[in-house]
Amino acid sequence: MRPRETETTPFPVMGFGQLPAAFTKREVFEAIRAAGINVFMTASDPKTIHKQLDLAQKAGIRALICDPRLAPSVGARATAARKAAVAEYREHPATFGFYVKDEPLASQFPEVAQAIHALREEAPEKVAYVNSFGCGQWGAASFFEYAETFARDLRPAFLSFDAYPISRIPPRASWSQFYEADRGYEVPELGAYYRDSYAEAWETFWLMGWKYRLPLWGFVLATPHQHSIWFYGPVTESTMRLEAFTGLAYGAHATQYFTLPTFSFPGWQSGLLDSEGRPTPRLDACRQINRDLAVLGPIVREMTSTGVYYTGLFTSGCRRFAAVARPAGLLSSHQPVAGFEGDPVLAGFLKDARGEGHVMLVNRSPARAARVRLALEMGWAVDEVLKTTGARYPMRRVPVEVDLEPGDGRLFRFRRIAAAEEGKIAPKRKRIGMRG
Repeated sequence: MRPRETETTPFPVMGFGQLPAAFTKREVFEAIRAAGINVFMTASDPKTIHKQLDLAQKAGIRALICDPRLAPSVGARATAARKAAVAEYREHPATFGFYVKDEPLASQFPEVAQAIHALREEAPEKVAYVNSFGCGQWGAASFFEYAETFARDLRPAFLSFDAYPISRIPPRASWSQFYEADRGYEVPELGAYYRDSYAEAWETFWLMGWKYRLPLWGFVLATPHQHSIWFYGPVTESTMRLEAFTGLAYGAHATQYFTLPTFSFPGWQSGLLDSEGRPTPRLDACRQINRDLAVLGPIVREMTSTGVYYTGLFTSGCRRFAAVARPAGLLSSHQPVAGFEGDPVLAGFLKDARGEGHVMLVNRSPARAARVRLALEMGWAVDEVLKTTGARYPMRRVPVEVDLEPGDGRLFRFRRIAAAEEGKIAPKRKRIGMRG
């Protein structure tokens, strides 16, 4: 059963990271809401949690409760403590759900599954939140096995996983350590590269979502930081936009920004809120993205993803878009697109409840604008689903030319047209070659 809270929040946009007690101020909550973030993570202290819940209710946002009593554990005392915590917060109007665990090891799955099951019985309308690693084995034989066991054994309400794609290009002397294996493709304009494992993470969890009928929750890197041998970043509006729209292309039901508050770790830069709880420039960039998510997110979450394809540069896990001849009547997940020309894009194909096909096109570069041409099969045209209103705008040219700002995405709906209408849609003469 899907928790009611995921249905009543049209498209959850969560700021990841517990909000410190010092940030329990009206102006902080108003800034969070103004940025389009509608779910946050509370502090740990029950007294502070109650204050934050009241401020959240006034601001019109929801809270993921992070009380330590909710942590996976066994024994009568731990069970009683968890039940008391659930009873304490469950009825508050601002309670979205309960935080269980972030990035569990495979060996911890049984106790995490037990905690999720217990919370589902005690508060079925609330979210029991657990987030997965986005790469690595973590006690399993492979990342694929880790992801499948996570989905199969935990059966969470959704598959949340963190995979951060962009990293600073390291000094050449350290390339032999990891860079050649980790590099997917470079973005010289940002002095960065996209990691080879990013598409594999999305494809793996997309497959698990299909197999176990679980929606996806994606992450957006909002805080540049040092992590082991990687420096994740830089972070710009375009890098965040690319990650948010990648999620929509895969049919994600929510977006999470890592991180909302600033963590005082060595090598970490400011989050969306600085160390005093004040908005940083990245929070304003986040607001720009969330205006689009507020319109397109609820539309996409009512659709089913049927396939995601890549053009241009390829990394592990990418499925190359390939137009193939089909016998009459045989459908494909990318019908009615016959081909793409132009700059590298990500094409996420989706169907709504009425069976109408859509495609989300995403510019794979966070530094360069893109232009792509869609060639459609005979008898088809497209309407754009506008980010501003969700209304449909007919595209009057075939093939369809689409311009995309760096990292941006646009959603289109396919529609059949009569022969008489097809003659009125004038083809454009300019030809664009595929660029890698």
